[in-house]
Amino acid sequence: MAQITISCSIPVDDAAVTEFLHKYLGRSRIGTARMLRMGEKGCFYTGSLYTDEHAKVSRLIHRMLAFFESKDIPLTILKIGAQDSWYEVDPERRDPWKIAPQTLLALLDAAPDGGVQAALST
Repeated sequence: MAQITISCSIPVDDAAVTEFLHKYLGRSRIGTARMLRMGEKGCFYTGSLYTDEHAKVSRLIHRMLAFFESKDIPLTILKIGAQDSWYEVDPERRDPWKIAPQTLLALLDAAPDGGVQAALST
């Protein structure tokens, strides 16, 4: 199963963003605000794709991507494969693992065997 992380590409100090992540991810407001201020190094979401809860995860990620796009906040999304480890990702050289939000959306709508599922509504 592919794994992803999502963080803001730039430091963010916005109460609405903090509240959004608190509501949808269940994280503390203080911890979330701290992570957002760290920018790229403050990963606020980590998860696997294509688990038994794929539909739920897909809806959540679609909602997050739409929210951050509406706020004009760029995101850094990293993806590793099923056989990879996060320990292989150099925090100073993330480019080989970066994917665009559109790529993540395509991955969410694709089955792990390469087939395509119907798009999930958010």
